[in-house]
Amino acid sequence: MSDRRSLLIPGDFPPVISGIATYFHEIWQNFPADNCFILAPKDSGWQDFDSSSSLNIIRRGIPTQNTTNAKLFKGFLHTFWTILLHIRYKFDIIHCGQVLSSGITGWTMKKLFKIPYIIYVYGSETYRFGNKPLLLKSIKSFLESADKIIPNSRFTMEEFLALGIPRDKFHIITPGVDTARFYPTEKNPDLIEQYDLEDKFVLLTVARLDERKGHDFVIRAVADLKNDSPNIVYLIVGKGREEQNLRSLVAEMGVEDQVIFCGYVSDEDLPKYYNLSDTFILLNRQSTDNKQLRGDYEGFGIVFLEASACAKPVIAGNFGGIADAIEDGKSGYIIDGKDLKAITNTIRLLIENSTKRDIIGQYGLQRVRNSFDWKTISRKVLPYL
Repeated sequence: MSDRRSLLIPGDFPPVISGIATYFHEIWQNFPADNCFILAPKDSGWQDFDSSSSLNIIRRGIPTQNTTNAKLFKGFLHTFWTILLHIRYKFDIIHCGQVLSSGITGWTMKKLFKIPYIIYVYGSETYRFGNKPLLLKSIKSFLESADKIIPNSRFTMEEFLALGIPRDKFHIITPGVDTARFYPTEKNPDLIEQYDLEDKFVLLTVARLDERKGHDFVIRAVADLKNDSPNIVYLIVGKGREEQNLRSLVAEMGVEDQVIFCGYVSDEDLPKYYNLSDTFILLNRQSTDNKQLRGDYEGFGIVFLEASACAKPVIAGNFGGIADAIEDGKSGYIIDGKDLKAITNTIRLLIENSTKRDIIGQYGLQRVRNSFDWKTISRKVLPYL
């Protein structure tokens, strides 16, 4: 690795829990810290995290809200701190972790100091800001000026190609998975007892409780299946804005005995939950109901890799960058996440055929070990440092 100095502005970074935070933390911990600086906000618990981390993290008071106004204010603060840090450290390249809140920083640094910059994109930005011409024009300008754009999937790349950005600016680098942390084990007996799962068929979703994650259609499918498959149980791991609506739906569908809200699960315990399941399911779709999140979608889906790394078959909705996370028919099934008949039929197929579950799970396991380990993913980013 050269002596070039890089600055990463991820936006989300641990101890925050998000796909973006995981992506950058897992990749950057494979790089030497001396010349790889990270500008991150002072989220709750940051002191404890930084004290145990070997990464070169610079914390500043930057807001973490995701409203449009907050993103613009973050952009201003990212730029302000980056200029001050550049005066001290003389960066050779800027890595902008989000197109709006740090893309403006890369754009400004290139104009002022001729520093090249890279922008990472995850999907839905042009959908969410499509009704705000000034923001969309800014996004396009930041991308056109960038030296490289790194989307997390082919689907995400197509979204930005539609803006007229040249294809040769893009280099797809998907998220990965820590195969040393996520791997197949026996079902944890304490969790089996805690949730009364002996002789049960366990469906699992690990995700924020948002509309686009599709928990509601899994709940409806469980209601349709419970008479024919009375041993079915659906574990929901995560918290979020839709929790009360989902709890109301569970009561309405009469599946209080089949659906368990597990709440927040620590990173340390998460592999136990994947291994507790028989099938992982996340029926992702595009958000339509929430005004702030309208147009949002799953740009990739790290959770599918985590489930595959535990040798579990996966079921996904067919909107977004899922085709890069799952090999349809081999590591799992990609179906219409709003087609209740297709959902119930796919779940039923896996309930009734344990051999098929094993074959699909083993295929997914080998696939992630061969192509999606974080060390493999990090080597794709290394040339841009």
